[in-house]
Amino acid sequence: LKVVDIDFQGKPFILESTTAKAWLEMCNQAKQSDIVLMPFSGFRSYLHQKNLIEKHLKNGRSIEAILTHIAIPGFSEHHSGKAIDIHTNGKAILEEEFENSPEFFWLMENASTFGFKLSYPRLNQYGIIYEPWHWFYIGS
Repeated sequence: LKVVDIDFQGKPFILESTTAKAWLEMCNQAKQSDIVLMPFSGFRSYLHQKNLIEKHLKNGRSIEAILTHIAIPGFSEHHSGKAIDIHTNGKAILEEEFENSPEFFWLMENASTFGFKLSYPRLNQYGIIYEPWHWFYIGS
């Protein structure tokens, strides 16, 4: 694992080293098209995943609803250090409206060149909500 950047909250943005290299290359290429890919979340520990779920439970959400948004500890792509949640200025963070951003359009056209795929398209087989911000490094 490698610290690649600092996220918008001032926390380390951590990725697996091969993923980090591909991410940085992709970001540099995006900048050539005036696209800024901003990291929201990379590697997450099991404990962090557990805390996310507990936070939502304390806020009154049902476990069924939570599990359509957040994987249980041990099953999140974020544990691998190869998953990236991406956001952009001017759009709500981790919301479906990200799909209307120039960043999303750029990713749909170019991310596969760098080994990234959209993990949770609409009506995906995993029962996870559509997450246009969540990309996973599968390699070249």
